[in-house]
This record gives sequence, structure tokens and C-alpha cells, in this order.
Amino acid sequence: MKKRIFLFSGLVMPAMGTEMPPFIPDGPVTYESVSYDDPLGDSGYEDPFAYNTPAPAPIAPVSSGDKTAFIRLNLFESNYQVRGMGVTNSLSDHGYTSLDVDVVLPNRNLFNAGIYHKLGGTLGAVWGASEVLGDTPVLQGHYALGKEIFPNLTLEAAYNVRHGGLEGHMALITDGCPHRLAQDVCVTLAFNDHQRGFFGHLQWGYGFQGLTGQYYDAEIGYRFTDVINGSALGADLEVSVGASGSFGYWGAGVEGLDAGRVRFALPLYTHSGSMGRDGRWQLKPWVQFSASGSNAGKIDRAVGGCPVDHFQVTFGVEAGFSF
Repeated sequence: MKKRIFLFSGLVMPAMGTEMPPFIPDGPVTYESVSYDDPLGDSGYEDPFAYNTPAPAPIAPVSSGDKTAFIRLNLFESNYQVRGMGVTNSLSDHGYTSLDVDVVLPNRNLFNAGIYHKLGGTLGAVWGASEVLGDTPVLQGHYALGKEIFPNLTLEAAYNVRHGGLEGHMALITDGCPHRLAQDVCVTLAFNDHQRGFFGHLQWGYGFQGLTGQYYDAEIGYRFTDVINGSALGADLEVSVGASGSFGYWGAGVEGLDAGRVRFALPLYTHSGSMGRDGRWQLKPWVQFSASGSNAGKIDRAVGGCPVDHFQVTFGVEAGFSF
């Protein structure tokens, strides 16, 4: 009897210590639907063999934070203006073209305060070599310190040196400055919200050579998206209103409003993201309506002539490249 018990235990106990083979049902096998989206399944534990394939990320344009330089070419501007105040045909009647360059220098964390600095310059030509403003190029250089103090809100302080153009011409007449040279410092508060569409700026400047006095400029605008939406090319619409003023900048006793303006621009863009919006290339036709303010007559009396036009309709096209 004992031999039978030991023999039974020796055969059964090893079988109990191993996993029994699963039961195979008769008939066709049916499969339940399996979701590959949830790695946790019905058991609540992560399945290491689940297929978690993420959706491909959309192709986004180059972020503006990665750009360190911007080149803007004002291909053509039918009138030459300074902060919306245009000159008469006696000084220029052939328009204006300019090339602007801004380069952000490598150190963007000056004084450990997140302050960037940049160099920039302008080379322009007032068309009409026989005219007063056309016999010398319009040159400007600047050095600026800036910081984004709030999202989409930037504060910049800059030093500017200017040669030629309306400011050089006025410096020569009112201050007798040689070489038509003027220098100033300015502070600019700029806002640009690409998502909501609002943009604008406030600027204050002080001239200390050639033109000695203060100048102001303010602008506010809104960007309407997709006013033109083609299969490959589209366009937004920017509408802005601006005004400029000065206190002694254009001459003694010249204080008040320089000019007001309304501007319509049509920035073009491609759906691939290479041009427009936050792309590297920019192309923008525009038109602007400007009217001189109370300072126009005061400037005329200060120089003994009529350099400022009282109303202008100006159109132009500008192109740009950032990298």
C-alpha cells in the first residue's frame, strides 16, 4: 500500500509544479479586435509588446527665435518719407529704394539678464540725382540692446547715426552740421502677437547732434489672416494706423504733430512655410495714405522753403530674408 502511495506522489507532484498546457477548443478560432492606441489594455498593466506608433509631427516653419539676421529690401517706394512725413516733389519726385540689415550678435544673455544686442544699417537712395536729396546716399547705422520683457513684447534702446536724407538735409540747414550728419538715441517698445494678430510700437528719440530735440512715433495694427487662400499661395492683410511728432527736432519752435498715416499691407505666404509669416522669405506689397500735421508749416518757416508735402498716397513693395 505504501509503495503505491509513494509511486503516485512521485508521478503527480512534479506535474503540479509545472504549468499545464492550455485547453484547445474544437471548431474555428475567432479573434477579438485589438486596440494599439492604449498600452495599458484591459488588465491595467503596461504591455511591453504593444505597438505605440506616434503620429508624425507636422512640418513647422522656422521659429523666429532661431533667426539671427534679417535683410529687408525696399524694392520701390513711390515717395520718400520719414516716419510718415513725406517730402515734396521739389526735393524728390522719383521715389526711394533702400536695403536694411539687422544682425543679432552671438551673446544673447548680456549681464545674465537675457539681454541681446544687435548691429544694423541702412543704405538708401532717393531717386533723382539732380535733386537736393538725391545727390548723396541715405546712410544709417545703429547699435541696439533689447529684451523680451513679456511674451510678444520687446523693449529696445538704440544709438543711431544718420547721413543724408531728409534728416541730413535739415541738419545742414538748421544746425550747419557738416557732411549732413545727425546722431540720436531712441527707446522702442514693440508688440507683435502672431496668434491673435495684434502688432504695434511706441518710440521716443532724442537727437543730440545735427538735429537737437525729441521725436516720437506710435503705431497700432491688426493682421487679418487668409484674405487670399490659393492652392499654393495665400496672403494676409495688415491694417495699421500711426502718427509721429517732434519737439524741436526739426528746428527751433517746431513742436507738434509731424504726420498721421494709414497703411494697408498684403504679406504673401506659401503653404509649404518657406515664404511669409514665420518663413525665411518675405514679400509684401503695401499702400499708405499720409497727411502732414501742424509741424509742416513750422518746418516751412524754419527753412524758408516748402520741404514737407501735406498729403501723399505712397505705394511700394518690400522683400526680406531671415536666417
